[in-house]
Amino acid sequence: MAASAAFVLSGIIRGTYPFGDRTRSTNDLGQQFIPMAAHLRDVGTGQAAGDLVFNWQSGFGVPFLGDFMAYVGSTLSWIAFVLPRDRIDLALFLIATAAIGLGAGTMTAYLRMIRPSGPVWIAVTAGTSYGACSWSIDDAAYMTIWLSGMVAFPVLCLLCEWILQKRSITAMVVTPIVVALLWTSHFYTVYMATIGAGIVTVARILTADATEPWRQRLSGGLRCVLAVALGIGLTAPLLVPTFALVKAATPSPPQEFQRTGTREFLSRLLAGSEGVGTSPSFAVGTLLLLLALSFPFNRAIAARQRLIWTLTVGLTVVSMQVTFTHRAWHGFDTPQGSSYRQAFVIAGMLVILGWMSVSAFPRSRSLLIALSPVLLVLGLYLWTRDVPHITPTTRIAVPVLIGVALLAWAFTRSPGRVRRGAVAVLISAALAEVTASSVAIDAARYESLSNTAYWGAEHEQVRSLVQSMDDWPRYRTAPGQLVTFNDPMLLGGQGPQYYSSTIPETTSRALIGLGFGYTSFGRALYDPENPVVDAVFAIRGRVTRDSAARDGVPLSGGPKLVTHDAVAPLVTIRPAIPWRSSDPGPYGVQETALGADVYTVPKLSPVMIATDATGSVVASCRPGSEVYLTVPQYVDLLIDGEWTPTLRDKRPGIYSNAPLTRVGTADADGNVRVEIRAHRQITIRSGALACLDRTRLAAAVRDLTESAPAVVKVGGHSIRIQRLPGRAATVTVAVINIEGWRCAVDGTPTVPIDHAGLLSIAVGPNASTVACTYQPPGTRLGLAAGAASLAALLLLTSLLTWHRRLLP
Repeated sequence: MAASAAFVLSGIIRGTYPFGDRTRSTNDLGQQFIPMAAHLRDVGTGQAAGDLVFNWQSGFGVPFLGDFMAYVGSTLSWIAFVLPRDRIDLALFLIATAAIGLGAGTMTAYLRMIRPSGPVWIAVTAGTSYGACSWSIDDAAYMTIWLSGMVAFPVLCLLCEWILQKRSITAMVVTPIVVALLWTSHFYTVYMATIGAGIVTVARILTADATEPWRQRLSGGLRCVLAVALGIGLTAPLLVPTFALVKAATPSPPQEFQRTGTREFLSRLLAGSEGVGTSPSFAVGTLLLLLALSFPFNRAIAARQRLIWTLTVGLTVVSMQVTFTHRAWHGFDTPQGSSYRQAFVIAGMLVILGWMSVSAFPRSRSLLIALSPVLLVLGLYLWTRDVPHITPTTRIAVPVLIGVALLAWAFTRSPGRVRRGAVAVLISAALAEVTASSVAIDAARYESLSNTAYWGAEHEQVRSLVQSMDDWPRYRTAPGQLVTFNDPMLLGGQGPQYYSSTIPETTSRALIGLGFGYTSFGRALYDPENPVVDAVFAIRGRVTRDSAARDGVPLSGGPKLVTHDAVAPLVTIRPAIPWRSSDPGPYGVQETALGADVYTVPKLSPVMIATDATGSVVASCRPGSEVYLTVPQYVDLLIDGEWTPTLRDKRPGIYSNAPLTRVGTADADGNVRVEIRAHRQITIRSGALACLDRTRLAAAVRDLTESAPAVVKVGGHSIRIQRLPGRAATVTVAVINIEGWRCAVDGTPTVPIDHAGLLSIAVGPNASTVACTYQPPGTRLGLAAGAASLAALLLLTSLLTWHRRLLP
């Protein structure tokens, strides 16, 4: 409870939601976790378009199982179902608070299990320091599901210790079930927790009492390995498809691990230091750091134990800085951000080390034990005082806690009342430091990362607008991108917006090819709000925002719902051999997806524009046609008399790129002139500009609407189409054709064909029924592995029970 209270109190002091007007939705918390939690709630309550397997609402139809496992699969996600939907931000806050408290409580229980004789108040303080360690606050509080790993580490240690200490059938049965729950909560950080727990368990086996036979130690270790392996196997029906989805997801460019400098690395041991994404957050507070550093000098502990544990923790810390072991910690895939995601394991080991030291001889007055860690921490404090990760809180809290700890140590043999008073002051100081560190870390991170507004009046307004025009599955109503990249999940409707690390690469490539912009290497998509795209993907309504400008500064108005008439339905019937466009770039892809020629692509002479200079693109089109341009992200376009920047972000063309943009209308003589201001030298070539004929677009849509099938039924991850027989044709669904779709025509399996990235099925003249179901790749293998693990667990339980009955 103390760790959760410190987290809550830090929010009260900072005035963050739900205690003030300042949002706590930093980066991915607002962009991904909250929208996906809202969607999971909708799935569970039957309000979503889709189910746990597939999400019809985002990215024109994407898998949801991978997102569930990567973002919202926590066993604490039930909290989102208890609260009203418009309190989804509060639900994520409560989940984080509960996870921090659970991690602290479990660590306290583990410490008491391995050393029952130690002082309870130190165990509680140690658990609190772990639950509210800097990793929990800095790295995981806004990546809520990461806290699952922090909880899993002491739980796994506790389970293996249970197996080591007792030959219990209950332990062997319960452990796999709990492990399965943990791995379902978040396989990524729980994988790291499993490695950490394995290291701790090996150290426990090596340092066990000499009277315990090696055979008994090794058999206990093997039983632990078996129980954990069975638990992981039980999650195979979810894990195997998720791994397949992650493998098929849009990749980021290969990333080389950049080792953090030694001073910067070690500075994060100090309380209150902050450096999210750039350095390891393994601080556990000054008191626990002092206790951990006293361990090697504590002669009340056997030399063999001190040597093994010191080497174990030391080598684990070093492993964070070595390329090979760094990659092993991260599943051999170096992440783009937060290169030290396993730091919570080090935090846990420091707490364990500190507890073993103080519980071995809690009232020692040895100067070696007392002063050695003080000198080490003071030396580290002075050495790293000018490192950017050090906050003003660190500069104050660390020396204060050192002083309080020394005073408390000095009174360890004083009369009871004085000693208890010293202990109370020390505990209060340690808890105050935890809270102050949380405040400092949150404040520093808030300034360095982007933030998203929590649920408010505009959210309600957009959701109400979307629901007022709900015509799914015949047509889509897109909520736009007014709040996040995942507004369809957050606010409702069915749109192209989607941001996820598990987005299929096929989806990214298809939508980018249609003129979508992107960021995060294609994992987050910008809707071009293009009429041809709307026509193809059945977007009849879209929420947008009124906008104006004053003195060149954009002024945003309130959200409004815009409707479109020239929109084809979700399912259309095309010719047996679909028409293909010869136009270049996204214009040709859009025309092929539509099945009609609606753009004119004039030939252009190359136009080179120097850095910080302006230039013009001149062309000729049909009078009154709409003019579109594909441009790099680092230019400004003169639109309606105002310079409008295209998307600007880091690493243009790799990390991000701008969407296809409407730049004006051809004049009465058909003349087109586009003014461009470049931020770096660019060349505009033929194929970059095109003109859209709305009349031809309307005619194409009429043809598609007239050929629409009689009946379309959409399930959670399936679609069933009834059409009137008559001619061979291609049935096209306005969904991206990704791996996993399985289709049948009149009950006969058939392989979908790819038509401009859309899910399409060739049918004969007499065919009447087309049925398609999405099944994540790896589903059958996962189910088989899960069934085998369950059978093995049942067999093991039976054998252990039978063996126990045979014993006298």
